[in-house]
Amino acid sequence: MSIGAISASADSIGGEIAVGGWYHDPGGWILYPNNLGDENKLDADDELNLDSQTDIYLRAKLEHMIPLIPNIKVAYTRMEADGDGRIEKDFTFGDITITRGKDISSDTKLDSYDGTLYYELVDTGIDLDLGLTVRYFDGYVKVTDKSTGQSDTSDIDFVVPMLYGNFRWPMPFLEGLSLGAEGNWITYDGSTLYDIQADARYTLSMGLGLEVGYRYENIKLDDVEDTDTDIDIQGIFFGAVWDF
Repeated sequence: MSIGAISASADSIGGEIAVGGWYHDPGGWILYPNNLGDENKLDADDELNLDSQTDIYLRAKLEHMIPLIPNIKVAYTRMEADGDGRIEKDFTFGDITITRGKDISSDTKLDSYDGTLYYELVDTGIDLDLGLTVRYFDGYVKVTDKSTGQSDTSDIDFVVPMLYGNFRWPMPFLEGLSLGAEGNWITYDGSTLYDIQADARYTLSMGLGLEVGYRYENIKLDDVEDTDTDIDIQGIFFGAVWDF
């Protein structure tokens, strides 16, 4: 292969790598198993007392100039939270029943792994991408009665396809500054999941830059792993980006 061919090939491949932290605040409720009455729903704030926490996110994109072959994006987001509190009602969670006035501890994990295939519909400085994400949720909610040590866990492990969209607009008044928005969404069989974010990015030099934004994720499940949920996770994120 000639030097010219190597240069042309290199110019046709690009992408980005990002790493950062997401300061998230979980909210909503969980019911496990889902055949119990609404009085057994556990509120993430008032009953599980889940704390806000900062967790890592990773993102990588690979783009090329071959029209019919989609571009690739992979991503990972860690989401963990725990809490302690005193329950003001009787409730059942899985195989345990906890009475009013008992102290409980809770441990929650909702990590997500994304694989996305997408096309650049607009690439003129302004970018518009559309595609399909396959997301794997690796999670659980564990509740423990601190007085007896009894505990049970609702496993939240499943794979779901989601529509993907991404938009980025460079600001004409300040070189290096751009605004972006990204989202994934699906609804099926009574369940709805979506994940949206907006950010500002400033590129410093050699493609290296910083990003800061706000992300909101909603996980509404209807009879998934015997669990019903309406969980929202939201907060500010901040990170470093290399656009190559």
